[in-house]
Amino acid sequence: MKRLNIIFTIILMLTMTLSASADSKSNKQSLIDKYSKQLKTTTSARDSVRILYYIFDLSDRRGQIKYAWDIYYTAGRAENINAQLDMLRNLGTFYANNDSVVEYLLKLTDEVSNEESRAATRTYIINQHINRKSRQPNDTELQTMLLDSITKSHNLEGKDIYDRLSLLYQIIQYLGVDADGVLFKECLDTYGELIEDLPVSDYPLKNQFYTTAAMIHSRMNGNPSKAIQYDRKLIEIIEQLQQMYIKKNRKFRNYDTNKFISYRRMLGNYPALTEEEIETIHDSIVALYNRNTDVKKTMDKEGQAHAFYYMAKKDYKNAIPAISGLLKNSDLSAYQKQKYYSMLIDAAKAENDSKTYISSMENYINFSKQIDSLRKVTMKREIMLRDSIISAPLLDKKTTPTHQLTNLEHRKTEQTLMIIASALAILLIIYIVLYVRLRISKPKH
Repeated sequence: MKRLNIIFTIILMLTMTLSASADSKSNKQSLIDKYSKQLKTTTSARDSVRILYYIFDLSDRRGQIKYAWDIYYTAGRAENINAQLDMLRNLGTFYANNDSVVEYLLKLTDEVSNEESRAATRTYIINQHINRKSRQPNDTELQTMLLDSITKSHNLEGKDIYDRLSLLYQIIQYLGVDADGVLFKECLDTYGELIEDLPVSDYPLKNQFYTTAAMIHSRMNGNPSKAIQYDRKLIEIIEQLQQMYIKKNRKFRNYDTNKFISYRRMLGNYPALTEEEIETIHDSIVALYNRNTDVKKTMDKEGQAHAFYYMAKKDYKNAIPAISGLLKNSDLSAYQKQKYYSMLIDAAKAENDSKTYISSMENYINFSKQIDSLRKVTMKREIMLRDSIISAPLLDKKTTPTHQLTNLEHRKTEQTLMIIASALAILLIIYIVLYVRLRISKPKH
């Protein structure tokens, strides 16, 4: 009965949005045309910024890139620094992979008169740029640039919180977000502590960190409870922003896609959710699916939310093809593949599907080996950075040099134990696979 209810929900979601999708797109375009006509007759730069924001919020990504520049320059004439900074951050996200445009955006940021706002926006743009560039595997140019910046471009003993945040983020990216060394975790935790000290107005930096931290803690052998905690913080900020924009009459600003991504990630951490929380999150996803065409397109194309919900509800028969579909995506990281194959192992075992169980176990072992290799790379990079980091009060302002050296010994011990534990785990998995194969191939009498 539960399985029928799940299937019925999905069918209902698919049918309810077929006509709504076309209507929504048509309505948005008619509104964009309406405000574009108003814009031509507006004489005040301040009113132009307000109307441009309407168009920006109604537009797709391509349209938003165009109108972001329009808002930036018009806001300059209106002496609206907040709008300019807002657009610089948006453009920093849109062009995060374009070195020359990012360099130009940073030049524009440096022209902002407010020192603190300038530093916060600059940090955000640089972080976005590094994050996007780090997704390209084996980018030695980026690694060289990061190492040079970490060791030469920052004041390791400085009190500037934005410089410390920038440095920590670069260390996290240099060590590799696909690895999880001890120094990596320490930098991530310290970054989280510093973020909480920032003013409310620095919500873009907070959102940036909460998203990164939620993704990292959502990995296999991560901390699902912590990941859910960060996603709840993201949704809380979104709710506050929505109220703020209502007061500012920015009536078309929509955060449905952002909410969907957080809810979907939370559902992927189902082992740390109660039955009631699973249903509440799923209901929120269904509501977003039914009212937002972008959410619908993403959900129909990628299918993660469906797969996670099947696993959360222990509907393993439908979970197996759903997760197998996810694994066809060639852009998945080793950590994502490891996690999905782990889900397949659980589902196949519950369904007595020996073929899927064995192939999933073999793939799980392969990606576990890849991740172990990443850990070794991380450890080498930690050794390169350790002298600089330990000699500066970067990770703990209250830590004395003696305590820092003691912590270093603890980290070495933890890293050694981690390698031994990983090796034992792989040997155990290999033993299980061989055992299952022998049992299947054993002739029956």
